[in-house]
Amino acid sequence: MPRKIIAIDADDTLFDENTAVRLFMNEKYGLDHTPDDYDIVAPYEGYWENIWQLDPDEMDARYEAFIVSSHKANLQPFPHAIKVLRYLRKDYDLVVVTSRDQRTVEVTHRSLAQHYPDIFQDVHFVPLWGNGEKVTKAMICNEIGASYLIDDGYDHCRLAAEAGVTALLFGDYGRNRTQKLLPGMIRAVDWTEVREYF
Repeated sequence: MPRKIIAIDADDTLFDENTAVRLFMNEKYGLDHTPDDYDIVAPYEGYWENIWQLDPDEMDARYEAFIVSSHKANLQPFPHAIKVLRYLRKDYDLVVVTSRDQRTVEVTHRSLAQHYPDIFQDVHFVPLWGNGEKVTKAMICNEIGASYLIDDGYDHCRLAAEAGVTALLFGDYGRNRTQKLLPGMIRAVDWTEVREYF
């Protein structure tokens, strides 16, 4: 019997991007934001604009600066993630499905090798931006036969659940905390709860 596949997001699921963005903004632009400033309840779209109170062009410029910064290249893994993933790997095939773009392919592979060695069988980059064909994580999950998606993005989880993929909405973020779970969606606030589910 073939092993089931679990697809797992990178940013704010495997790696703590939220903290890295806050530290980068404080360091580069002289802000003094605390973790509470990055925990406001707001929609995913425009989330950082709500925190930074910037116009979209300046927000994009600052995010672009973050993407190529050492903060992005050195994201830290979440507590207990490696232990839980080693446990899951005994019975499941694990793959990364991330919407990081082409600029971060090399950094992604390097970070996974450093923090999650010998855990993942493959890495899929979902082209959500740019001029090419739009592909969703749900589409990738169906294409590779994934039974589960673990992701902090509500819309990614919703689309996966609608496509028949059980979706674990990861984390306790202001952008996903109050979202209503649909059939096929489960909330897992941390990696301990991920293990408890499986």
